[in-house]
Amino acid sequence: MRPEGSDVISLECSATVLDTIFFMRRNKIRRIVVTCDSKVAGLFTVDEAIKRILERSVETTLRDSELKRAVYVSDNDVKEVVRKIVENSVDAVLFRDKIITEKDVVSSYAWSYEDKIYPLSRKAVTVEGFTKALTAAEIMARHGIRHLPVVEEVPLGMLSSRDLVYRYSEKLTLSEDVKQIMVPFLVFGQKDHSLREAVEVMLSRGVGSLVFREESGLYIVTFKDLIKYIYRRYLNELL
Repeated sequence: MRPEGSDVISLECSATVLDTIFFMRRNKIRRIVVTCDSKVAGLFTVDEAIKRILERSVETTLRDSELKRAVYVSDNDVKEVVRKIVENSVDAVLFRDKIITEKDVVSSYAWSYEDKIYPLSRKAVTVEGFTKALTAAEIMARHGIRHLPVVEEVPLGMLSSRDLVYRYSEKLTLSEDVKQIMVPFLVFGQKDHSLREAVEVMLSRGVGSLVFREESGLYIVTFKDLIKYIYRRYLNELL
């Protein structure tokens, strides 16, 4: 299993954070490789964008902004890719002239029909529809998450960090209620779904999370949880 990834898209570090946010929305990407004098300096993702928006430092250049460390792999074998992602707390690695993301790994992995998806789920952090987008961004940054189910009496939709960053690029503010920005639906999983069935649902619906209903609230599985599952499996093989 060798995830291929996609061509690297980069910007020079002289670009401002705001320029980069505009560029990301135009190109429909969540992360970008930052170069200084033609050398890779790091990665700028929606996570960094959220932080800079909260700090009100979007006019800062990428050169002066905190970036994610660029992590390289010498082999695109899935074990090596997953190990580098988890052990370096990143969501993508560089391989030659390609960038391999969590989604690339999940898409290429041979998922089991036997193991179930639900044990990977965790209690979701949620917000109400009238929550301000800026508050939602603060919640994401504080919890280190990218997905917030929006609920009132019933589930209303899903808000992602990408939604917030793209909206900021349009409005230059996050003053709206989240229900005006969210995707107006959730993709629900079934507890008896195998990992393979659940991943097929996520990929076919174009979402990075799967939600489960419980009496105690909503539970969620994301690409990151799937990456950690692969990592634990390979660790167990080494023991």
